[in-house]
Amino acid sequence: MPSGYIDISAADDSGTFKAYYASRPYMSDLPRPPGIVVVQEIFGISPFLKEIANRYAAHGFAVVIPDLFWRQSEPLTELPDASESATQKAFGLYKTFDVEKGLEDIAASLRWLRESENTSGKTAVIGYCLGGLLAFMSGCQLDIDAAIGYYGVGIEKALQYKNMIRKPLMLHFAENDGFVPPETVKELEEKLSDNSLVSIHNYPGCDHGFARTGGGNYNRSAAEISDARTLTLLKKSLL
Repeated sequence: MPSGYIDISAADDSGTFKAYYASRPYMSDLPRPPGIVVVQEIFGISPFLKEIANRYAAHGFAVVIPDLFWRQSEPLTELPDASESATQKAFGLYKTFDVEKGLEDIAASLRWLRESENTSGKTAVIGYCLGGLLAFMSGCQLDIDAAIGYYGVGIEKALQYKNMIRKPLMLHFAENDGFVPPETVKELEEKLSDNSLVSIHNYPGCDHGFARTGGGNYNRSAAEISDARTLTLLKKSLL
């Protein structure tokens, strides 16, 4: 199954949710791929995230993007971030989003990857914006082999979990990010500095969303550097 949508059962038996799945075609002579859960921004399963999933699938990973807004919205949330109406809807969903339930759905997605006959059992979580926070929380609270967050909003409010980090965790931030200002990044650097498993990268001259291809703040150079660092960590931790 190279790519397409799947259904994942929620851990609390409240229903099933959609997820985009991408992986290389199964070949018996190749090792089973490790799994990655890619966690959404506020726009749901966007074209950008599908691009990310397909890109990591080409590198030999099995990738799932769960629709974490399924409890609040229609069965599948796919919002292009170019229109004002889509942005307004996205922020409305974000304001009423239950982070703990989102973490449960990430755990369910990880379980699906581990139980799938075509994955190895090694897993990681990569998240952007809202997903950056959830990637951090996954790295603290879930049994995964690596976590990577891009410009995660609100991580400083979840530092009570920092002593639970047991596997590599990488955070990418933008120097000019109004949602994650420099003083917040400095706080995170200081409070996470005692854990050698945590690496934090700050990208000069960049703003929130610098890694999102097609976005208004896209910075190709920073995106390529951050993605190369992410891929290096994934290969080291999962392959």
